[in-house]
Parts: sequence; C-alpha cells; structure tokens
Amino acid sequence: MKKTLNNIKKTIIHKTKNIVNLETGKAGGKEAGHVLLVTHGSNFHPDDVFATATALLYYGVDKTGLGQFLHGYNEIKERHSGEFVRVVRTLDKKVMDKATVLMDIGREYDEKRDRFDHHQEGGAGKREEGTPYASFGLVWKKFGKKIIGNAEVSEYVDKMLVKQIDAMDNGIGIAKSLFPDGTQPLLFEELINLDCDLVYSLGLTPQEMSKVFDKTFFKLIPIAQKMIILTALKGFALIEADKKLEHLYNKMTDKRIIIMDKKLPFRLAGYKEVLFSVYPSTRGGWNAQVVQIAEGFYDSRTHFPSTWGGKTPEELQKITGVSDAEFCHIGRWLVSAGSKEGVLKMVQLALKEIEEGRETIKMTLS
Repeated sequence: MKKTLNNIKKTIIHKTKNIVNLETGKAGGKEAGHVLLVTHGSNFHPDDVFATATALLYYGVDKTGLGQFLHGYNEIKERHSGEFVRVVRTLDKKVMDKATVLMDIGREYDEKRDRFDHHQEGGAGKREEGTPYASFGLVWKKFGKKIIGNAEVSEYVDKMLVKQIDAMDNGIGIAKSLFPDGTQPLLFEELINLDCDLVYSLGLTPQEMSKVFDKTFFKLIPIAQKMIILTALKGFALIEADKKLEHLYNKMTDKRIIIMDKKLPFRLAGYKEVLFSVYPSTRGGWNAQVVQIAEGFYDSRTHFPSTWGGKTPEELQKITGVSDAEFCHIGRWLVSAGSKEGVLKMVQLALKEIEEGRETIKMTLS
C-alpha cells in the first residue's frame, strides 16, 4: 500500500471534519469545475443515496487516492456554473440530459457516458457470483478503486457494503429472522424506509413532500460517505492484520492457538487448525477467544468448559485453579485473566476438555 494505515486514518479523520452539508452548500473543501450529479427525486433508497455519496467522493479525489468532500447543491444555480460540483434530485428529462453523472434513473447503463441505471429491461449485469448490480454497485465498479487507491480494499468495500445494498434494491433478501415471531434484522434499508414512511404520514402536498424528501436525502449523504470510508479503513486494517497473522501462525508450535502481542482485527476462519486466539484486553489483562467456523458467522469451532460460563471471578478461580482468572462469557466463547500466563492456562484446560472428549470441535456450518 502507498500509505500506512495510520497515515490513512489521519487523512480521513481530518477530512471527515469538513464533510459538506449538501442541503445548504456550506462547507469546506476545494471548489471544482462544473460537475452535475443527477439522481431521481421523490422517495429514495440506500442505493441512490450511496451512489450519490460515491460520485461526490470521486469528484473530490486527490493525489493520495482518497476523497475530498466538495460543495454540492440540491438545485441548479446557473450563476455558479463552472465553479461547483452539484447534486440535483429530479425527474426532469432536460436536467437528466445535462448530467455529468446520471444515477438510478434514465433506464440506461453506459459506463463510458456515466449513465448508471439498472431498471431497464435486462438489468445492468451481475457480479461473478450472481448478485445483480444496482446503481450503487455500478458507480462503485467504475469509481471505487480510484477513490480508495487500492483494488483489494475496493473489492472488500463492494463485498461488505455495496453488494448488500445492491441485493436489497434488486429485491434479494440478505438476512433472515432467527426468531419464530418474525422479528427482522434492522437494516439500513429499513431505516431509510422509516424516514420515507414518516414523510408519507404527514399529509403533505406533493410539492411539500418532495422538499422534505430532498432535505432528508441530503442529510444522509455525509453518513453514507462516512460508512464508505470506515468500511475502507477496516479493509486496509484487515489486509495489514492478515499479513501479521500469517507470520504469527507460522511461528506457533501448537497451531491450535495463535498468540498476538496486541489485538488485531483478525480473520482466522481460513486457518483450519486454529481453535483459540489470545490477545491483550483493551480493559487490561488478557483475553482468549474461540475461532468462528466461518467469517461472518457467530458459530464457534468449540467452547470453553461448560462449568465456566457466567461464573464470578472467585468461582472461576476455584474451578480452574487459575489465580487471576476473571471472566468467562455465558456463551463460553470468551475468557479473560489478569495475565498472559493465566489466560494461556485457561486455554490449555479447554484443550484438555477437547482431547478428553468433553467438548467437541465443529468446523462447518452443517
């Protein structure tokens, strides 16, 4: 990577202090040549919010490959022509025809002409694994790598953020309820729907409703930009951590345990032998955690002993014989002790439970 993670963090933290208020146009950031970003008016979804946020990031890209946040407006002001990047929400075809970038409207996908709609017959293509593109994905596919400056991180953002929003916009559910009463996961899509439902309930005229939709849309843009940047930062951190974890794994004599001198944003599901990770706790002392069976799932490969979960420090110390044992989660996936030596003793006791058949190992979702 061209920059270290710390340098990227400093850059992003500095720039997010100057995120534009697109509703009023009052903000810091460099002025740019006239660029007109257009998406549809009225109600909206995460798809067009995030597509617009991405286009704004792209037109502020500097030499570091990270977006600067520029001025924007929710209406055309011809007297400012040639000075600002603007965002317009409209259904007016004359305005759409003038767009530098047209998103989620127009029934056309043409990357060369910066037309990014997916509502036309036949859609706008699919990813290799089959997830269809919506306007966010189409805009990200063209501009994401240029904004982030790293192809691997751009792909990570697509997987963890863009693809999920695209799927929902194309009517594909990405989560299901585990509760028999039908309680659903709280998704960004639903939060935006709540905003739109509230506007519908106010009894406004169509003109008044349009203004409220605009106001809400533009207030969401900085939030979307932050989510994109934070997801990218996590991607950078994971890539660096993966390299360090591989080095640590290769050094371990007992491949069932990986010991970190500082906590890393680890992805260990790919290491089939590893059952436990050990690392310093941010609260002091040390933690040990069970590895998940696969990335993105809570199911653990094994558990700490059944007699440990939820016990007080005094009870845990008596059961384990570890003098500084402090905690075992009720779900038996996390333990802590006052020292590295103490938590390693707890891990060894857990391994003995496995070796003697009192705890099992689960490696797959089935």
